[in-house]
Amino acid sequence: MNLSKKTFLYSAIISGTIVALMIAYFVLMLPSLYVDYMGKLNYNSIKSIQENYIIDGNYKNISSSNPVGSATIKIPAEGNKVFISNKLGSIKVTINDDEILKILEKVRYYSTHRDEIENLEKKDFDFTNNIEEIFKNKLFKDSLPLTFEFLENDSTNIYEEISSKINVIDDNTVIYEGKVFDGSNYYTNYIALSLYKNDIIVSVFTAMTPKIEEIKPIIFQSLPMIIATAFLLILVSTILFSRKIVIPIEKLVNHAVFMKENTHREVELMKIEGQDEIAILGETLNELYLKLNENFKELEKRNNYLSKQNKRQEVFLRASSHQLKTPVAASLLLVEGMINEIGKYKDTKQYLPQVKLQLQSMRKIIDDILNLNNSIETIKKESIDIGKVIEESLLSYEVQLKLKGITIEKEITTVNIDTDKKLIFKIIDNLINNAINYTPKDGHIKITLSYKALTIINYDSFIEEDLLPHIFDPFVSSNSENRGHGLGLYIVAYYAKLLNYQITLRNINEGVEGSLYFIQSP
Repeated sequence: MNLSKKTFLYSAIISGTIVALMIAYFVLMLPSLYVDYMGKLNYNSIKSIQENYIIDGNYKNISSSNPVGSATIKIPAEGNKVFISNKLGSIKVTINDDEILKILEKVRYYSTHRDEIENLEKKDFDFTNNIEEIFKNKLFKDSLPLTFEFLENDSTNIYEEISSKINVIDDNTVIYEGKVFDGSNYYTNYIALSLYKNDIIVSVFTAMTPKIEEIKPIIFQSLPMIIATAFLLILVSTILFSRKIVIPIEKLVNHAVFMKENTHREVELMKIEGQDEIAILGETLNELYLKLNENFKELEKRNNYLSKQNKRQEVFLRASSHQLKTPVAASLLLVEGMINEIGKYKDTKQYLPQVKLQLQSMRKIIDDILNLNNSIETIKKESIDIGKVIEESLLSYEVQLKLKGITIEKEITTVNIDTDKKLIFKIIDNLINNAINYTPKDGHIKITLSYKALTIINYDSFIEEDLLPHIFDPFVSSNSENRGHGLGLYIVAYYAKLLNYQITLRNINEGVEGSLYFIQSP
């Protein structure tokens, strides 16, 4: 199963779980939460009605969830008048009946003697029968042409009290909350009582309490739409989320495969968007590719270098073998002639020195070969005074210079560079040796040293033009008269390359100029 299908499956399972929890919430918890919410809303309504009436004295700024079922009665501290207000308006009622006035006085008394209320029984403070009797016998009896007669109902009170409680708001305000049941519906009656400037403010509010059974059918009717909408939204969001996750990963995989298959050319880095874990993974892949590409280039560079070294060694060994054949053959010929006492070779004193010279030539070639192979592994740089190196080299050729009558002209400044002492000595020594060997008797050599380069000119010398392109190859010599074994300039070029210096050799009008540039080549 690929990542896209896995993501969709996991999202579908999570979505189903969420929908199941939503259904459970709607069916089990929402109805009771709604009933509780309506109870708090009704309680806050009576509280707001009472507070605003105390401030304004009317219903102009009062809003109620049941404006018909709410009213406020203001009972002044004395007199036979009361004021009744609701959203329909306000009326002033003058009470002329003595019985009602007694009830009114009783309310006034207990509003200022609240500590005595605790000792009263409920029947002592129940005015229902008194008011009912007044309405039966006196209301409208003498003032209207209509006769009202209350017919007795043999049944008991249909309202059953479920619960009641008193909420103390502050020292001057209490709210009575009573819940009743009429056999079909539940009602909550609120009576707020406040004592304000010796006036009694009574607000009443009645609301039908919603039943859980009334809400559940609505929820069940809405469930199909809720479930369908939820599944649709979750399905769409899951697909989008899956694509958001999977597509970047697929891009990473495809780009990684592309990079793997294109190791021999540069690959454009993947563009990264965002800062999430996938973006971090993409950045890491880019960094990994750059590192691998860098290592690959370094390895390729190293392989090319080793390939050139192997080729150089192969050419060098072939040339060395060929070059060694001549002194070996000459030595064998001389030794064999002396052993067999053939002709002039009987004179061993004359020809043994020649054998020695041939052997010394072979040893010099072998030593140079060994030094070339070991130098690359033993480079150790330190600060070297190049002027002292030149003087040290010239000192070793003092006898040879005197025998040939060669004069040395020096323009040397103090130059210190970080380099390998042995290699720089071999380079300078071979350049000086080459200049001495190819300078005629009574000749002239000029040595110039600056911080950029060392230049040696041996006057009255010349290199064949067809030889110049190969002058730094092994075993190449300018002419047979002063010919050595042909490794001097090759050693110079090889060591200069190890130290990352540049070496040039060219013909000028007066002779041959060799230059060693200390400025490292790129």
